[in-house]
Amino acid sequence: MTEIRALPLPLTVETRDDGKTVIRGMAAKYNTRSVDLGGFTEEIRPGAFDAVMQKDGRNVVGLYNHDQNYVLGTERAGTLRLAATSEGLAYEIDPPATRQDVVELIRRSDVYGSSFAFTVARDGDEWTTDDNGKHLRYIRSIEGLYDVGPVLTPAYGDTSVAVRSLEKHLQTHRPALKLPALQRDAKTEKAIRRFLRQHGRKVG
Repeated sequence: MTEIRALPLPLTVETRDDGKTVIRGMAAKYNTRSVDLGGFTEEIRPGAFDAVMQKDGRNVVGLYNHDQNYVLGTERAGTLRLAATSEGLAYEIDPPATRQDVVELIRRSDVYGSSFAFTVARDGDEWTTDDNGKHLRYIRSIEGLYDVGPVLTPAYGDTSVAVRSLEKHLQTHRPALKLPALQRDAKTEKAIRRFLRQHGRKVG
C-alpha cells in the first residue's frame, strides 16, 4: 500500500541561462522527526532511498498535489531528476509552459512544501518508543517511489498504512513496551469501545 508524506521543506523556482524554469525541492529529509501522524512519529534514516534509486526501469513522476492531471515532469523524459543526497531525497523538475500557474504559485510562496508517494520495503521499518513513551517509527528502506513534487498544503497525508503497521507492532510487542505507552494504549482502547457502545455498534 502506498503512503504519502508532505512537509514544508525548501522549495524554489530558478531560471536557467537558457531561460527555462527549474523547480527544485527536497521531497524528504533524513533524521528529521515528523509531526504526530496519529499516535506515532517517524524518521527516515540515511540510506533509506538507496535501494529504490538503484532500480532499473523506475519512472517517478513529478506531480502537483499528487494530481495526475498536473504532470510537471517524468524521469522517463528526463524532465524530472532525483538525487539521494546526504540530507535526503532531492528533486529537480523542468515544468512545461502550460504549468506556469504552478510556477507562479511557488514563486509567490502560496505553494511552499513538497511531497512524495512511496511504499516501505518488507521489514524496512522499525518500531520503538521515545523517551516519553510515545511510539516512534524508523523507516530504513523504501521499496517503491511513485511521485514527488510541490504541494499546496505541506501537512502529512495518508497515514492509514503506517497506522496499520503500528497496530501490528502493538499486537506483537505489547509486553515489551514501556509502562506509559501501555497505559496510554489501554485508555485509547477503552475510549474506542465506549464510543462504539454509545453508538450501538458491536464490540468484540
